[in-house]
Parts: sequence; C-alpha cells; structure tokens
Amino acid sequence: MTESTTIRWEENTEGVVTLVLDDPDQPVNTMNAAFIDSLDAVVDRLENKDEALRGVVLTSAKKTFFAGGDLRDLRAVTPETADRSFEAGMRVKRALRRLETLGVPVVAALNGTALGGGYEIALACHHRVLLDRPTARVGLPEVTFGLLPGGGGVTRTVRMFGIADALQKVLLEGRQYAPAAALAAGLVDGIAADPAELLMKARAFIDAHPESAQPWDRPGHRIPGGTPAHPEFAANLPAFPANLRKQTGGAPYPAPRNIMAAAVEGAQVDIDTAFVIEARYLTDLLTGQTAKNMIQAFFYDLRAVEAGANRPQNLPSRTVRRVAVLGAGMMGAGIA
Repeated sequence: MTESTTIRWEENTEGVVTLVLDDPDQPVNTMNAAFIDSLDAVVDRLENKDEALRGVVLTSAKKTFFAGGDLRDLRAVTPETADRSFEAGMRVKRALRRLETLGVPVVAALNGTALGGGYEIALACHHRVLLDRPTARVGLPEVTFGLLPGGGGVTRTVRMFGIADALQKVLLEGRQYAPAAALAAGLVDGIAADPAELLMKARAFIDAHPESAQPWDRPGHRIPGGTPAHPEFAANLPAFPANLRKQTGGAPYPAPRNIMAAAVEGAQVDIDTAFVIEARYLTDLLTGQTAKNMIQAFFYDLRAVEAGANRPQNLPSRTVRRVAVLGAGMMGAGIA
C-alpha cells in the first residue's frame, strides 16, 4: 500500500474518519504527484475498513481547503508526456469515484477556499459545508487559464445541475462564489459560522444519513434539463456553440469549446466513460500553447505585477499637488 504523505488520517471512537489535507512541503494543498499517491492510499485504507466505518469527513489543515492543480506540473505537459498526464488525471478520477461509492456518507468540510481541483474533491462528496469567511471562494475557474476541470468537475456538475446550468453557472465563466452566493446557487449545501460549527454540521449529516449515495448513482436519476437524446433539448442544442462564439467574440479560445464538448458528449454516456472523455479534452488543452500562455500571463505574470515587479526603484520623493488626465475617444473620456 502506498504511504500517505499529504493526507492525515484521524479516527474517532464513533467510526468517523477525518481526512485532513496537509501537504508538509507547500503552504497550500495542490493536486500534485504526492497528493495523488496519498489519495490512493487513504481510499485503499477506507475500502479495507470493517463495518465500523460510519462516515468520512474531508477537511484541511491549511487556511484554504485546496488550491487546485499544480500549475507548474500542468504547464510542463508536452505531446511526449501527454499519456502520463492523462493517466494521472484518470487516477484522481478513479480514486474520487471509489470515495463517493464507499456506501457511507462522505462530507466535505470546506474550511476555506476550494477552487478547481479543491471543488472537484468536494463534488465527489455527498454533502458540502463551507466556512463563512469573507475570503472563502468555491468554483471551477480552469477556463480562465485555458483549461477545463480534469478531476471530474465537468462530469459531476452536468449531472448535478444539467448541461445548460453547469455551463452557465460553473464551467464557462470560471466564476468564483463567495459563501452566501455558493449556497444560493447550490454549489454547497450549508455554511458554518466557525470551524467548530463546520465540523458539527459535517458530523450531523453523517448521523442523519447513514447510507449515502450520489444523486447520479441512485436508480432512475436523470440529468436535469435533459440530454441530446431528448427532442426538446436537442432542438436548442445548436444555439449553444453559436452563443459561445458570440460570448468570445469569435476568438480562438479552445478551452470553452472543449468544455462544452465534454459536457454534451459526457451527458450521453455512463459516468466512467464521461470521465475518459473529460480527460481527453483536458489533455488536448494541456499539450497546446494557448493554455501555457494563459497560465503564464494570468497567474505568474499577474502575480509578479501585483508584487511590484519592474516598478522603478529609488525614485526621489516629491509631493504631488495636481494631476491632469488627457485622453480622447471612449476610453479617454471614461478615464477623465
């Protein structure tokens, strides 16, 4: 069995296991190779538990719950390493799928921000409670880096919200939701005022739902709003790519296109096949140059600018008493 180095196992006398995400080598938890190994290890251990296992709580020892994929690893993917990247993504999907089908309630106690891979972990849980911090955010912002959610985010949000709402509310804009907005939009099931209430609500769900399953694993589940197999939905489907083209101004952004394709195609097959479709569309983006450019510009370069990179140093101090703004046209008028 692989050793878990980034997920701590805590078990109480009532049969509830708390998995504490805590990468000792980083200030935040990310979906790197050590985490994937750790996730496999703890899921193996959970599956080998006896009947005494009553439920699982996932939380974090960091200020944030989980920061998502490691952008250094994602940016380094090339056509030559595409197979390894694809398999790493599938390992995460398989482990999270095993977690959500344990047959006991699994609750995400989100003690802080859960974006990208962090929210995908939460989606694999049966219940999600978010700490009501002003800085806490949940969502799937991968599209803003030229990527798509590769840990099951496309597949699960489609089955949770339906194709249209998943695309509009979560996937295509990469919106990050504050706690109250996340609750209203259905991204989380509850919010907590403090860490003690967060864990209390997580354990209360376990007590009240001893046998839990995802909605899409229950008999008779249908994707909200229908799929291309439904005539009414199929009649509106041609408008989806047309609206996307309008929203992007016709710009050649591959990520929104791949997200839409993965959502529509994945809705027509079983969940495990949908995971494969999702992984293939992500691998296509990772091996392209657009995602690498967007990661560099909107993460690394932007952070450098915000930190003051390239600002003039050691300028003589002076007092400014008057400022004039000169401009022409719409932009100049707006600034003025």
